[in-house]
Amino acid sequence: MKLAQAFGLGMLLVSFSLVLAGGLGVPKREDVPKYLKQLKTSKSAADRATAAQMLGKRGGINANDVEVAIEPLLKTLQKDIDARVRAAAARALGDIHPKADKVVPLLIERLTKDSSMDVKMASVVALGQFGPEARDALKPLRDLAKKYDTKKAKKSKDGQTIMTTIKLISGAKKKKKA
Repeated sequence: MKLAQAFGLGMLLVSFSLVLAGGLGVPKREDVPKYLKQLKTSKSAADRATAAQMLGKRGGINANDVEVAIEPLLKTLQKDIDARVRAAAARALGDIHPKADKVVPLLIERLTKDSSMDVKMASVVALGQFGPEARDALKPLRDLAKKYDTKKAKKSKDGQTIMTTIKLISGAKKKKKA
């Protein structure tokens, strides 16, 4: 039962990430170089964000297909001037799920230091996709959750996403209603 609940929460976050990424269309392996070039060189923020989304979608199917995109996505998450592009890079890294020791610290940094709430929430979702590998994110996630410490805020989508991510990472059990 516990495994089923954890799996369900994981699928919720993956589904949430896919919805944010713009649907279920998955690019082909041969499209990866095109999207990688677009991510690195396009002057259009919308095009860079789309490229990151497509790389994430392809990596969600087969991470080996987008192995060459990990470093550019990390750089994009850290340095792109546009918040939409940084958020797309965070979601893509969560979908691809590369080595946690490289990605989780950067996601935590974006969670705590980025000025955009969209980037923070994309980082929250991505951290949830890493599950227990993202244990170092629990304190910053709990700090962010404190902003949602009212009944009204806890009902918000962002508040629920943060709490779900904390549960996924910590393995916390749902409280039973008596």
